[in-house]
Amino acid sequence: MSKCTYLIFRLEGPLQSWGERSKWIYRDTADFPSKSGVVGLIACAMGLRREDPEIGELCQKLMMAVRAERRGSRVMDFHTIQSLRMMTASRGQRNKNGELGTILSYRYYLQDASFLVALDGEWELLEKIRQALSDPRWQIYLGRKSCVPSIPVIGSWCSDYETLEQLMRNYPLAENGRRADAQILYQLDSADESGQMRSDMRLASEKREYARRRVKTGRINREEILHVSF
Repeated sequence: MSKCTYLIFRLEGPLQSWGERSKWIYRDTADFPSKSGVVGLIACAMGLRREDPEIGELCQKLMMAVRAERRGSRVMDFHTIQSLRMMTASRGQRNKNGELGTILSYRYYLQDASFLVALDGEWELLEKIRQALSDPRWQIYLGRKSCVPSIPVIGSWCSDYETLEQLMRNYPLAENGRRADAQILYQLDSADESGQMRSDMRLASEKREYARRRVKTGRINREEILHVSF
């Protein structure tokens, strides 16, 4: 089997949030970056608006693998929002006489996490993404606009491995592995019907609709990876 060329980059920041079931007052985060979230980050760099069908096409054309070198800790930010216009389920006005109403919001984040992302696809598409990450048209962020990267999200080439899973298991850790978890988890798009389901596959339409995809999860020990800086 010949070796492939992959595009790799790291996602690090004080806070990250990769919601999959975020609705109304609860804004969750998954333990791994979602495919729709990573593609959304790329779309920002490319200057694509959120309703652009090309975002869904990117999801279809790219195979993705993510390694959680530091899974971080989950934190919750509690918000209260006051509003003059609150409606009941039957669309009647809940608060009368101009009284202020209060909406509660629970927003979850991953704190101090670090992820290695690898993308597989046609070389021309990967090169277009690499150029966009090097000179983004719009500000990129880690799941939510308040989550700013602490290191530049710049893509680089990797041609040392035959498969995405081989890359996940053998690519050197950042920072000489000093802060990496003892048990390192990774996820990648499943090539068959095995694996668990994630509802983070953006469809190619103007509406923000999502489909499910199968992902394979694996784990390795920190000591198994050669500790060489990125």
